[in-house]
Amino acid sequence: MNTNNFILLLTLLLFETHAAKSNSLTGVQQKHTKELNTNPTSDNPSTEQRLLQMLDRKDFFRLKTLLQEKKDELPQHIVLYIEANLQNAFNQTEKSLLTIDKLLSNYRKSLSDAFLYRIYAIKYDNLFNQYHYKKAAEALKIAIDKYGHAVDSAELTRSRKEKYDFVNSLRKFPVQKMHITTDVSIPISLNQYNHIIINVSSGEQSENFIFDTGASNIVTESSAQRLGIRILESEASIEGAVGKKVQSKVGLADKLWIGDLMFENVVFKVMPDELLTFPAANYVIHGIIGFPVMNQMKEIEIYKNKNINVIANPQKGNLCNLFLDNTLPIVQFEANSDTVLFVLDTGANTSKFSSKYFAAHNTEIKEKATSNTIRREGIGGAADNNVHELKNVPLKIGGQKMTVPTIIVLTDELSYLTNYDGHLGQDILMSFNKLTLNFKEMSLSFDN
Repeated sequence: MNTNNFILLLTLLLFETHAAKSNSLTGVQQKHTKELNTNPTSDNPSTEQRLLQMLDRKDFFRLKTLLQEKKDELPQHIVLYIEANLQNAFNQTEKSLLTIDKLLSNYRKSLSDAFLYRIYAIKYDNLFNQYHYKKAAEALKIAIDKYGHAVDSAELTRSRKEKYDFVNSLRKFPVQKMHITTDVSIPISLNQYNHIIINVSSGEQSENFIFDTGASNIVTESSAQRLGIRILESEASIEGAVGKKVQSKVGLADKLWIGDLMFENVVFKVMPDELLTFPAANYVIHGIIGFPVMNQMKEIEIYKNKNINVIANPQKGNLCNLFLDNTLPIVQFEANSDTVLFVLDTGANTSKFSSKYFAAHNTEIKEKATSNTIRREGIGGAADNNVHELKNVPLKIGGQKMTVPTIIVLTDELSYLTNYDGHLGQDILMSFNKLTLNFKEMSLSFDN
């Protein structure tokens, strides 16, 4: 099979359907904006509207700057609400929780139920990313039971069936821990699809897993049994690479080694072997180490086809070009002189512009690009897509300049790219000798 046509796109989302959560919360925020516009006690409705619209669009970098400029013009509960969102997006989960506590303690009566739903949803997200599953379940239950009427019935059903049922099944699980005292080097290799491969061990047995920023922790049933990962009867729903829902079970690794790094209490989604087997490509996936583990590593240096260094004491830097949309890392950079937002996905073979970018640059793309059809395969099935191919696209990213020989432009919408201009895959990420991913400072940088 021609590997250029077989594009294995693994975008599995952490413990829930990302698109449903992301899009529904955007809808809640848009409802907030409308409510604020009719609020007669607002000091400056136009400023509030502008800021909340930026929040709706996930325009976090400009929003952060503008909030500092306009803070004195805004009611304090609006300032705190936006700050809690920004802190959540920039992975400052503890700060976001403190801001939420202050907001609820002092300004609850000023908040609509739509706001309160969003606030408790953010609280849930913060706690989940801290691995406090019981507290996360409690926060989400409040959002659903007390303020669920502020969202549509479809979103409420998704929150109950896909999010709450899953996180509630984890409520007795202990917090995930990583043991590190000095910098650790982990050998890696790249397979035929440019996926980063690392060795994962239970102490007695080991297996090769994909290292993927765009994924949950995933393991096949047979690999879970070999590695001693306990499989529970609880089920979870995830969205596969072609938008189809896939059912999985819940697994817990009491201890897990990645190189010399030891982790405790790592949650996995356990999937039937056949769903991670792709006969047409003669390709089998045994498991994936995803965002929940990477986030705890904090600073990761990836040397092309050599090793990953996990830094024990991440250094503070000046660059901030990343934020999180729930658990998907989003990177800001320049493409064709435009500022764009891309999903960072080390599990994707190639980078692509989204249908959103295509809609905004339709005429220019049709004039410059050639048309083609690609087949995407991944967990959940396969799909054919009509695409355009742009040649010699200039980028400024992570402190470096480069020209990409070819980038595909999607014309069909993928749910996880609804709000973004594309996704950044291995063809760009592995163009440099060193990639540094820092989840503490929220930065992506490259060195030659």
